[in-house]
Amino acid sequence: MRFLHTSDWHIGKPLRNHRRDEEYAAALAEVLDIAKREQVDCLLVAGDIFDSVAPPPEAERIVFDFFRELIGARIPAVVIAGNHDHPRRMNAFSRVLDLVDVHVRGEPVTAAQGGVIQIPSRDGNETAVIAALPWVSERKVRDFESLFAGGEHFAEYAEGVTAMLKHLAQSFRPDAVNILLAHVFLSGAVIAPESGERPLHIGNVYAVNPQMIPADVQYAALGHVHKPDQPRAFELANAYYCGSLLQCDFGEADQQKRVNIVDVSPGGKAKVRAVPLTSIRQLKNLGSRKEGLTLDQIRDAAADVGDAYLKVFVKADRPVPGLAQEVREFLPNAVDIVVGSAARESEAPEVGIGCQTPVELFTAYYGDLHSGAEPTAELMSLFNRLYEEVTGAAH
Repeated sequence: MRFLHTSDWHIGKPLRNHRRDEEYAAALAEVLDIAKREQVDCLLVAGDIFDSVAPPPEAERIVFDFFRELIGARIPAVVIAGNHDHPRRMNAFSRVLDLVDVHVRGEPVTAAQGGVIQIPSRDGNETAVIAALPWVSERKVRDFESLFAGGEHFAEYAEGVTAMLKHLAQSFRPDAVNILLAHVFLSGAVIAPESGERPLHIGNVYAVNPQMIPADVQYAALGHVHKPDQPRAFELANAYYCGSLLQCDFGEADQQKRVNIVDVSPGGKAKVRAVPLTSIRQLKNLGSRKEGLTLDQIRDAAADVGDAYLKVFVKADRPVPGLAQEVREFLPNAVDIVVGSAARESEAPEVGIGCQTPVELFTAYYGDLHSGAEPTAELMSLFNRLYEEVTGAAH
C-alpha cells in the first residue's frame, strides 16, 4: 500500500502579524496534487492541523476545502489532533467526516473506542491497520491509568504514552500493513531555535524514547517536530517526522519542506521517499544575532532575496530614528528587523522551559518574586486546580 504522510500544517498561524492564508491554501493544493499523482491509498495527517484551539473561520475554510477535494478524489485519510488543536472540537466534526472516509481522532482512545482504524487498499487486496495516537496531555495519561491500565501508576509521562502505544499495537496483524500515526516528541529529536513548536511541549518532560515504539510498527508517521531530517536512530525504529507544511518561523528558514511517500506491504520494510514542496514561500535570515549587516550590505543583498520573507539583523551602535523604514525601502518583505542592541539583549540566557513541568515553572517563578521562598501548599493546590481547569477546557 502507498501512503502520503504530512503533518504540522498550523493553518491560521501568522508570521509577525502577516496573514498567510494564500500560502496555506497553495501548499495544501500541492499536497493534494501529489496524493493524486502518486495514487496513494491513504493520507496520514499527524497533528497540528490548526495553529490555535480556536482557529479563525478563514483557517477552517482552507482545511475543509482541502478535505472536500480529497473526498472528491476518493482518497481516504486518517487525521489526529496535535497539541495546538482543540481535541473536542476535532471530535465534533469527526462525526460527519467519518461518513466520507476521513477519520479524525481528537483525543487518545482505546482500540475498541476507535483508536485503531482499518483502511483497505485501492484494489481491495490489502488492509492497513492504523493505530492513531493524538497528542497526549498529562491529564490523559492519568485517565489512561484509571481506565485502561488496571490502576497501574505511571511515574513519568513517557511511561503512560508507552503503555498507550503498546495497547494500540495489540491490534496489529501479520497479514496487514501496520502503521502508527502519532503526535509525539521522541527524545533526541532535533529542534531548530525559534521554530514553530511550543517550548512547553518540547523537551525531556514530554520525551519518549524511540526504542519504545512497538517492534511490529512498519512505519511510524509522526508529527510535532517541524524539522524533517532527524537522527538515523529514528529510522531504525521505523519512525519518521515529515516536518511542518510551511516554514513557520525564522528558525526554520531555508528548511526544505516536504511530504513523505511510503510504500509498504504486510511483513515488509517501508520504503520512504521524500517529495519536496515547491510552492512554499521561503523565509530567510539576513545577518545573525552575532553579526548584523550594515545598510550598504543590506542594499547589496536586496537583489538576491526574491519574494522571501526576511528577518534582518542590522548593525548599529546606537538607536537611529527611522532605521526600520529605511531597511524596508530596500527590502519590502522584511517582516522582522532586529537592531544590534536588541540582538545583544536577546542573547541573555534563556530558561530551559522545555525541560520543566508547569508546576516546576510556577515554583521557579514564585521563588523569583519572593527571594527564593517556595509557594505554600494552599497556593500550590489552587494552582493545580486552576491548571486542570484551563487544560481541561483546552483539551
